Amino acid sequence: MYAVGARNGGTLAGDLVLVGSGDFILGSRGVLDGNLEYVDPDNHVYAYAIPTAKTVKADPLAGLDKLAKEVAAKGITSVEGDVLVDDKLWEPFQTKEGVVTSIMVNDNLLDILVNPGATAGDPATMVTRPQTGFFEVVNETKTSASGSDSTATATLGADNRIVVSGNVPIGSKQLDLAVFAPDPAAYARALFIEALRRAGVTVTAPLDKATGALPANSDYTHADKVAALTSPPTSVLTKLVLKISHNRGAETLLCLLAKKAGSRDCEDGMTTIISKFAPAKIDPGTVMIYDGEGSDPSSATPAAMVRWLTWVHDQPWGNALKQGLPDINHDGKILVKSGLSARPDLGPMPAMFVAAGQAGYLTTASGKELAVAFYALNGAYPTTADGLAKFPATAKVLTQIQRHG
Repeated sequence: MYAVGARNGGTLAGDLVLVGSGDFILGSRGVLDGNLEYVDPDNHVYAYAIPTAKTVKADPLAGLDKLAKEVAAKGITSVEGDVLVDDKLWEPFQTKEGVVTSIMVNDNLLDILVNPGATAGDPATMVTRPQTGFFEVVNETKTSASGSDSTATATLGADNRIVVSGNVPIGSKQLDLAVFAPDPAAYARALFIEALRRAGVTVTAPLDKATGALPANSDYTHADKVAALTSPPTSVLTKLVLKISHNRGAETLLCLLAKKAGSRDCEDGMTTIISKFAPAKIDPGTVMIYDGEGSDPSSATPAAMVRWLTWVHDQPWGNALKQGLPDINHDGKILVKSGLSARPDLGPMPAMFVAAGQAGYLTTASGKELAVAFYALNGAYPTTADGLAKFPATAKVLTQIQRHG
């Protein structure tokens, strides 16, 4: 965090600039207290597909509040200019889950938590997380009879106006109708202005859009560094990605690899990954890398995955990655990352489950340490729900291998 401009007592006659470094946790999820909170499997990053997804208890704005308090502690009481966010560490990276830049607050989401009202016909109750004036949220929902269909949706329109509409049945579970912030820097800027105000710093700049201009990179060397937030180690960032399949986090790690290699083009991070195929003795023809998150058409043969996992196991950081993998039976015996590639049912077209499975490490009951990759392929079902219920349960097969191996 830099103060760019002259200081007159507690007044900054210039701008505060928050420079994003690619930390996609940014002090949230309890990391400032040495924790890492996540909800598995129904984390809010998948609220678009699982509307009953859960948020963590930790304050998503803890990092911004820490920075704001540090600014105030440096004696800045008012900002006459603007508050700006510099997210230009790399070029904006368009992914299947939205744009990824070097700033991310609350996973670039506004969680809209919706519960049924007391009686049918009442508006549903609603609270946002974080609470912010950046978005205008309009509640047009109705509470419907118990057992009726839930039809609640949240739609983002012009001027950051979100309309929440539809029915919420009595007795239904809380919904998270999370909305993605299409401009991460604008969202982070507004949330930081609000954090500064909570810390007692007067900011007169409008919340909805910046009026100032970012300084040249060279200007930061002469600016006053007034606050900083230390990111958690890479092992923590990677653990979050693996535990909850945090796709935007995975894409951010790809961008950081590119930046470390001297590029601002996130796709160049794949060059670094591919360069490890030879030492891992992987035939490049057995792997297809499309992006950082492993979305279609990314693929790898089971043999390639086992070679990769074997190579990773022998690296200095291999054990940290292993311990970050999901523990499917919560006993430390099967540490694997799950994957699913599926197309939902569309009209007369059935749901197609292209591939599902796990890859990671397994310790058998007899003490053998194994690298494993186990897939099930190509299942067609009338509906997505049928596929989720009937597609081969690869985790159960791995459990039997572990118990009898």
